[in-house]
Amino acid sequence: MGSPLGPLFANIFLTHYESQWLRDSPVQPVFYRRYVDDTLWFLPQGSDVAALLTYMNSRHPNMHFTVETESNNCIPFIGLNVMHNTCNNVHTYFTSVYHKPSSTALCTNFNSFMYISYKLSAVKCLLWRALHLCSNWSLIHSEISSLRNMFLLNAYPSDILDRLIRSSVSNFIQPNLQFGPKKDRMYIGLPFLGKPTDALRRTIKTIGKKFFPSKDLIVYFTSGRRVSNFFQIKDSTPFGLRSHVVYQYTCTRCQSSYIGKTSRHLRHRISEHAGVSHITGRIMKCQSHSNIRDHCLTCAGSQCLTENFKILARGRSDTELLIKEHLLIERHNPSLNGNQGSVELLLR
Repeated sequence: MGSPLGPLFANIFLTHYESQWLRDSPVQPVFYRRYVDDTLWFLPQGSDVAALLTYMNSRHPNMHFTVETESNNCIPFIGLNVMHNTCNNVHTYFTSVYHKPSSTALCTNFNSFMYISYKLSAVKCLLWRALHLCSNWSLIHSEISSLRNMFLLNAYPSDILDRLIRSSVSNFIQPNLQFGPKKDRMYIGLPFLGKPTDALRRTIKTIGKKFFPSKDLIVYFTSGRRVSNFFQIKDSTPFGLRSHVVYQYTCTRCQSSYIGKTSRHLRHRISEHAGVSHITGRIMKCQSHSNIRDHCLTCAGSQCLTENFKILARGRSDTELLIKEHLLIERHNPSLNGNQGSVELLLR
């Protein structure tokens, strides 16, 4: 795996050099656009494409370009189908949505067990793409007709499709602009269990508007149990390499315990408690304070070993970890934590 900054550095590199390469190019493009590592060139008629390709491949030893020319006056470019038309030596270009030759008419079926808003969002998303990528109304009409037929094959009611099409086209022609300050969003996740879940969503939204008028409460649904939940598909992550966890240490001598949380690999945090480097295992000169290490120094025979730790809970964010850590401390009352949790829980 590469660095997360890799794409950023690559884009900075190309942005810095591409203007110089274009200036010295043996073939000057009429139109040029680049998105990450894909480029679109409009060249004068009769241009030597092979010479241009040789020139670009000679710019840097670690870069290799390939070329694809238009076929039947069309060429795909990042989801776009760019069409070229020539009439009386006048060149015109049109764009539409590109569909791979292997694409099928399969999508989320309307009868599938999922929240209705997610099904309608799939239609809205593809309609938005058709309206913004197609360059004239004829192409828009063709794309929307194709989408309508595709969703009909997947059991979407025609009246719902027609209503969504009218709404999307109307908003495209005359956008509904909203002014004023935007409310901060609050997110609540619920498992989707059918109609009762939707009723609970409406109740939560009503309570949110009453008690949190300055917040925009967003209730989203998560999938329930799947077949993969009952089977071990992937290899389990080694204990020491698990992250975003709430853990518990238990002394084997006196049964004293400590509860903490970490967003890093658990073995890093265990090494900090032991006062050693997680890389070399040697004692560190600058050791951070640890209630576990202080206890090991005073309790004869007590050791800070991986076997003395276990995971109590997991969390997706630091806030979730803090909340779970506090609740578990309140429940187990570990002697090595003192009388306070890591954070005071307040409802605002």
